[in-house]
Amino acid sequence: MNTSHNSNTGGKPGIFFDLDDTLYDHLVPFREAVREVLAPDESVLDYAELFYRVRHHSDLLWPKYLHGELELEETRVLRLEYAFEEFGLGLSREQSERVQASYIGRQYTIDMIEGVKEQLERFIALGITVGIITNGPEEHQSAKLRGLGVDKLIPPEHIFISDAVGLAKPDPRIFRYVNEKTGTAPEHSLYVGDTWANDVVGALEAGWKVCWYNPRGRQPGSDHRPTFTFADYAEFAKLPLL
Repeated sequence: MNTSHNSNTGGKPGIFFDLDDTLYDHLVPFREAVREVLAPDESVLDYAELFYRVRHHSDLLWPKYLHGELELEETRVLRLEYAFEEFGLGLSREQSERVQASYIGRQYTIDMIEGVKEQLERFIALGITVGIITNGPEEHQSAKLRGLGVDKLIPPEHIFISDAVGLAKPDPRIFRYVNEKTGTAPEHSLYVGDTWANDVVGALEAGWKVCWYNPRGRQPGSDHRPTFTFADYAEFAKLPLL
């Protein structure tokens, strides 16, 4: 993302962020929803691992939602049921729906991960194109962005939500679409995200550089190589991105 080469290659530099588990900790509203509805034995339940499996099943089910094979609410409930079943915690449909409802409600009163806002402001002050690329329903993701105050920092034309675009990560076409709409070039574009398949693989396949946010020390899911890996935004601030 060296800005000195822009005049030769065309395309201004851009840095784009994922939303869920990159700008805010998705685990917090999930954990509180599970506590509220199920009151599980927390001495034997690893919320982080459980939520990791919820995200996994969400990614597997999402294409069926996009293709009209599943309704949105069914997709959301099934991902919970599949994940909890893996942990020997079979949920009734009523329990799944109650956890989902509580989880959704809590996602609109969220805070940015420590250090995120300062980094967004840093790149904006440098005149770099800063944006969001996130999978999900348009109004749901927009409400989270408003709850975080991201809408006050980043203009709407730099916010790309899969359901509004008609393309979803990890399809490289969504990253190419973002380049086209923002006047950026792949070789000068950097994506920051936490999910291996959707964020790391998708952006690399589109010719972008990638910063993998990996606070829990996950192992890579393939032979792809992110440009940088970081565990917190204090570490991110020191990376030679520019």
